[in-house]
Amino acid sequence: MLMVQGTMPKATRHPSISIITFEQYDYQAKATNLDDVEVISIQAGDLLMKKVLLVPGSSVDVLFYSTFQKIKLSEKTMQPSSGELVGFSEERVPILRSIWMKVTLGDHPLSRTKDVQFLVVDCISPCHVILGRPSLNSFGAIASIVHLCVKFQV
Repeated sequence: MLMVQGTMPKATRHPSISIITFEQYDYQAKATNLDDVEVISIQAGDLLMKKVLLVPGSSVDVLFYSTFQKIKLSEKTMQPSSGELVGFSEERVPILRSIWMKVTLGDHPLSRTKDVQFLVVDCISPCHVILGRPSLNSFGAIASIVHLCVKFQV
């Protein structure tokens, strides 16, 4: 019998990551069932998008083609992309293209702006955009479903 004993390295905190907490005053829910989805507004380029769904379980950021048409960007701004997205009920939606856009979270002066790559899909959705893990991680954003609130370091 061989026994190897190691020591756990001390947890070190990354210097640029601070502690984010949610307090009672952050609580935004109007209903008591706590099953509401998190919908926020973002600034994408020159446009204020008010129906942005936060989906921390999504591995991509999605821009719906109907939204792309409304913001009147040139088709030339999109880059080739292929494949399909698979939803939680196994439905498959083809990826049309991808596009990079500047996205601002928060209100000035407590805001941050990052370049976000969206996959463009053509399907019906009540929201304009889905922000998933790539953009949430890029912003260092923490979403609390209970509080219906998103926080990030500025």
